[in-house]
Amino acid sequence: MILAAVLSLLAVAPSPPPKPAATSNPCAGLLAQLNRPTVGFSPCAVDRGTAVFELGYQNTRYAQGSSRIQIGQGFLRFGVAQRFELDIIGPNEAVQRGAGVNASGLADSGIGFKYSFVQGQRWQLGIDGLYTTPNGVRAFTAGSATLTANVDAGYELTKTTSLGTTLAFISNAGYSNAGVHGTFGTFMPSAVLIQQIDRATQAYVEYVNVSRNAPDVGASSFADTGIQRLIGNGLEVDLEYGRSLSGLAAQRFSYIGAGIGVRIGR
Repeated sequence: MILAAVLSLLAVAPSPPPKPAATSNPCAGLLAQLNRPTVGFSPCAVDRGTAVFELGYQNTRYAQGSSRIQIGQGFLRFGVAQRFELDIIGPNEAVQRGAGVNASGLADSGIGFKYSFVQGQRWQLGIDGLYTTPNGVRAFTAGSATLTANVDAGYELTKTTSLGTTLAFISNAGYSNAGVHGTFGTFMPSAVLIQQIDRATQAYVEYVNVSRNAPDVGASSFADTGIQRLIGNGLEVDLEYGRSLSGLAAQRFSYIGAGIGVRIGR
């Protein structure tokens, strides 16, 4: 269940970089700004005077027969200045079943921010800061405050194809889970390829590497793929599938998910 704690943190951060579009602003539009459904973050902040609410469902099954359902995966974003947003992380209700564990309740929540630098015609760059406290129930908390710093970048290869990456640095000052305690940091780079199908639809495939899952557990990696559909200008729906590629056999997993992004404001 140690890897599950990392995945619970990542659940707030699922997003592709901006979709290619015939516009002078590569960060224009809801698809460009969303942080879901990928693990990596978009380099684009939400527009000043608008709010974007990201909500989702994820069902993860582990090799040892247990499962975890997450409902909410809340990531609430508010554009407070040009290229700058403030975020609320949560709520995220989790239900764990199997392998001798039966628990339910809220996971850790917190706050965050994003700053998007001035973009070029084909590239985008942004930074994020996320801070959560151990306010979740015992089964799903990290055990102490967790700080995440992201560097996000996107590059348009063509008008319909783009690449993105997020370099995530995660610090947990007092990890505690299943009797394992300690201080550790994780470097988690991700890379995503996005293909625009039409003006309202795009698909992606992503690779994620986790340098350390806990003080006593080393590196692992996984991949995910999905599709997003824009309905009007203010609603996005998505589907995703992911699975582990490495790590201990007992920690291997696969998951399916779905969610929405809603923009409120101008």
